[in-house]
Amino acid sequence: MTKKIHCLLLMLLCNFVMLSQTTEIVKAINENAFGIKDVNPNIELEKNSTLDNIFKDVIIFGFGEATHGTKEFFDLKVKFFKYVVKNQAVKNFAIEASYGNCIAINDYIQGKNVDPKVALNNIGFWTWNCTEVLDLIEWMKVYNRGKSTNDQLIFHGIDSMDCATAAKKMYDYIKVSNIENKEEYLKIIAIYSKTQNIEEAKKKELKNHLVLMTDLKTVLNKNAIDSSDFYVRTQEAIIQYIEFSLNHNQTTRDKQMAENVNKVLTSAGAESKVFLWAHNLHVNKDKIQFNIPSMGNHLKEKYGDQYYSVGFDFATGKFNALDLSKNRLTTIVIDTVMKNTSTEIFDKCKFDTYLLDFNTAIKTSVLADYLNSKVKHQGIGSTFDPKVVVEERLINSFDAIIFVKNTTESTLLHN
Repeated sequence: MTKKIHCLLLMLLCNFVMLSQTTEIVKAINENAFGIKDVNPNIELEKNSTLDNIFKDVIIFGFGEATHGTKEFFDLKVKFFKYVVKNQAVKNFAIEASYGNCIAINDYIQGKNVDPKVALNNIGFWTWNCTEVLDLIEWMKVYNRGKSTNDQLIFHGIDSMDCATAAKKMYDYIKVSNIENKEEYLKIIAIYSKTQNIEEAKKKELKNHLVLMTDLKTVLNKNAIDSSDFYVRTQEAIIQYIEFSLNHNQTTRDKQMAENVNKVLTSAGAESKVFLWAHNLHVNKDKIQFNIPSMGNHLKEKYGDQYYSVGFDFATGKFNALDLSKNRLTTIVIDTVMKNTSTEIFDKCKFDTYLLDFNTAIKTSVLADYLNSKVKHQGIGSTFDPKVVVEERLINSFDAIIFVKNTTESTLLHN
């Protein structure tokens, strides 16, 4: 009996200590968090010295998302993009989508006659084919109106999972050119303009294609004004797709996306900055599962503190995702906060929506200890599996977290 009493007392003491620690952590979050009153992207953030101090040395703003189908995440990213455009001289927007599939969107925001809904539908991912991204595109178009070319916003695709659109544009260009080996190049390019998936191609064939397409890039470079020449960049998209097909894994993809962010910056000039829109795993500045260097990890290694990574999380709500058990896109509902996670801690904060800058937060010892400890939270992408849990030290992964207590699903344009 005495032993049972001792065990009970010990358990009660542990619970008391844990509750006390949680209370201190939540109190510190409340004191350090930047509360966001409204997620509506049309209600813009007022110029703020706290945000300007956080962002003052940043040239790459990596904004993630905890799911690929949450309205509030998208709206908040638009809100912050507008802020850094107007207050941090950001001109480049880069999204987790293939280069060629974003050309039409960029044409539209720069005043060309393009149907924005068709352009967005062709972006290649259901995740971005939603009202929230369409509204962003419309805002970018209005912002660019009447501005000089140097002052206009540019919409970039930085992914490498599809090159069909890029190949079609390259085919049309080479067809009317006078370069040597023209027919040989056209024969290869035609293969990539007709399909988004060539995994069935033999590795030897892919390697031969890579040699020829790299040779074509060399030819194009000789006639280009600079390395940012449209057709040089378009050819690079084809080359990257072949490389990705040869090494079809996350390591290759994230490395290529980081390379493409670097191309955006180098082509835009010495004072250029870029806003990144991707999943938490890609903007993560640490290595991710299986010790894979993420896009953010590559950028952190190259740019140091000039790269600022923002992760997103939420407590409860709705979001769009692929239900693998039903093999269809659906609206998922999470109505209880996952226990023993960082999500549970962040949910106790007094703000419904807030940004917590870790570089400031770690000046408070209790937050420094917590952010440096391993914590768990749910891992959700374009698919949903309640068993997938991420474990990481938040301070290693991100420079800040944006937390939303309750979410709704993004407004898909096509189901």
